[in-house]
Amino acid sequence: MNTKRLNNNEAEEQGEHRLEKAERETHYIFNEADGYWIADSTLPRDIHKLEKQHWIETSVQYYKDGTVMAKQFKAPRNCLSPRDYNPNKPKREMSAEHKAKVMEALTKSREKKKQNKN
Repeated sequence: MNTKRLNNNEAEEQGEHRLEKAERETHYIFNEADGYWIADSTLPRDIHKLEKQHWIETSVQYYKDGTVMAKQFKAPRNCLSPRDYNPNKPKREMSAEHKAKVMEALTKSREKKKQNKN
């Protein structure tokens, strides 16, 4: 393989083909030596969530048309905590008394809203 470049310009990080849904993924890696999380994502939903939570963007890869393909982020240790997932956890039930109280407050607020419109 020829590794010699014709110029000193670095190649831009661009994707040739769009990733399919089965190829998109998000990885969270904890760097114990430095004490921060690294997130590498190609899922737009996860990318937006990480941006909203103010994770620090470290790099971006683009498709040839200029749209974002993937982003890498980092954040302090306390920004992500693994939790137990229990799908069999019972849902909380509202007592009849509490339901009645909530419904009463809801009807009052609706009536008040109607009066304000008129």
